Amino acid sequence: MGNKQNKNENKHFNENTHIKSMNELKKDKNTENKDKDRYKFNILFIGESGIGAKTSLIKRLIEGKFIELKEQEKRYEKCENLFFEKEDKKIILYLIDTNGKKERRNFVNDYFQNADCIIMGYDVTNEQSFQEIVDYWYKKVQELSKTNLIYLLGNKIDLQGDIKVKEEEAKIFADSKKIKYFPISVKNNININEFLYDLKANLDIDKHIIYNNGINEIFYGNPSKKTYRIVFLGECAIGSKSTLINVLVYNKFDYSSACNCFKVIDLKNDKKLTLDLWDTPGQEKYRALCKLYIKMSDVFVLGYDVTRRETFDDAINYWFHTVKEYSNTSLVYLLGNKIDLVNERNVPSTEARNFCEAANVRYFEISCLTSVGIQEFLDDLTNELIKR
Repeated sequence: MGNKQNKNENKHFNENTHIKSMNELKKDKNTENKDKDRYKFNILFIGESGIGAKTSLIKRLIEGKFIELKEQEKRYEKCENLFFEKEDKKIILYLIDTNGKKERRNFVNDYFQNADCIIMGYDVTNEQSFQEIVDYWYKKVQELSKTNLIYLLGNKIDLQGDIKVKEEEAKIFADSKKIKYFPISVKNNININEFLYDLKANLDIDKHIIYNNGINEIFYGNPSKKTYRIVFLGECAIGSKSTLINVLVYNKFDYSSACNCFKVIDLKNDKKLTLDLWDTPGQEKYRALCKLYIKMSDVFVLGYDVTRRETFDDAINYWFHTVKEYSNTSLVYLLGNKIDLVNERNVPSTEARNFCEAANVRYFEISCLTSVGIQEFLDDLTNELIKR
């Protein structure tokens, strides 16, 4: 883990490893046929704002060079994809960038559960950024994450005269927690390749996600057990997100069900499937965050309230097109809720069905209050997943 600067900034892996950018993959006409199965890993980057070991590091990994960031690039959580080949295996790293501000911490918490590797970063010239790792971020990793693959990166070691956190101090902490430690400089490309080599070598292929035809199949030593991520999207108060999830999981209707953050509820059934049901808030200010979840999901459930025309328009004009833009998944549902309010309906069934037939979307009308259509929707969903 020396501090030698690498001569070749663009060479992320050794000569047996070839990195493919998203553009290269899109240009490869045979990619879809050749690369049906890909190993996918979620890599979560956490730490305070301004440390340079999250957004800036991800930019270097993707672009192969240091890029000065604009202020708007630091505001919200987002995800970048890094592709590489190793021993004839196609591997995708989902590099999940997070905002380090304290007011965003509740949102970051929701990424821990599905992380395969966690990168904790700090700025060696900012003692408080290291103390936050010790006092807050590491404790959150222990509380919320299942992974044992954890890194501590101390960035900006090129600023020798300004260093406040000694390497020995960070290494003592890392060793005591059995964390892998690398002092780095994102700007000068010091130890970036070494960190990547180590990360690649320690990815556990025995616990992986194979990306196959738009569906993520997660195997934990038992290929008969599959886990799928289902994300529920739509406006606020439509009753087919938080309320529907409560009905599916607890068989209970709850008027007070509401979501102002993301949450995952595990639903197991007798068909050897595990469904991670991802609830999302409908407020417009969270839409940028929803796009990250769209990139990581397998099935999309677009909901609307049949008594509110604007929720239907938003489902088909915004959410449907956003799903198509950010995901390759073909399994999409449209659910019209509150059909028990017969006299208040503002969206005819025929209009919704015509849209779904033209868009190749599966359509169900439901009532979370009376449970009409709920079991039919769940049966169709599990049957479709089994067929894939």
